Amino acid sequence: MLNQADEKAFSLLEKAVDKAQISLQNTKSFQPFMMLLDDDDGEIIFYHHNIENSEKSYAQLEKDLEERMHKKDIDIVVLVMDTVMPKGLSSESSTAIRIHLEEKSQIKHKIGARFIYVPYTLNTVTKGKVYVTLYTPVAVGFPAEYIKMP
Repeated sequence: MLNQADEKAFSLLEKAVDKAQISLQNTKSFQPFMMLLDDDDGEIIFYHHNIENSEKSYAQLEKDLEERMHKKDIDIVVLVMDTVMPKGLSSESSTAIRIHLEEKSQIKHKIGARFIYVPYTLNTVTKGKVYVTLYTPVAVGFPAEYIKMP
C-alpha cells in the first residue's frame, strides 16, 4: 500500500511520462522540462525553456531549481530529458525518457534520489503518425542532489 507521499510522487511521474510521450508522438523528440510539487499547497509547477540545445536547456532548469529551492520549500522534484540508455542497463531500446526524481520524504535515506529510465521506440503507423512504445522502466538510485536535510 502506498503512503500519501508515494502516491504524490507516482502521480507526478505519471504526468511527466505522459507529457514526454505526447511530445514524442507529435514531434519525435522533446525538450527537457521540470515539474515541482509545492510543499505548501500541493500545486504542480511546470518549467521548460525554448533552448534548442538539450544540455543547455537542462542546465538552465537546474539553475531554476536551485533558485526556487532558496525561495520556497519543494516536496517533489522531477527533471525530465530525452537520452540514450546508459551502458550496462539492459533494455529493449537504446533511447529513453530519463526522469530525475527527488522527494522530501526520501532524503533521510542514503539513496534519496533516482534516475528512472523509461526506454521507448518510435513506430510510424500510417501517414507519418507516430506511436510511442514504452518499455519497462529501470531505476538507478543515488544520494539526493537538490532536496537536502534541513
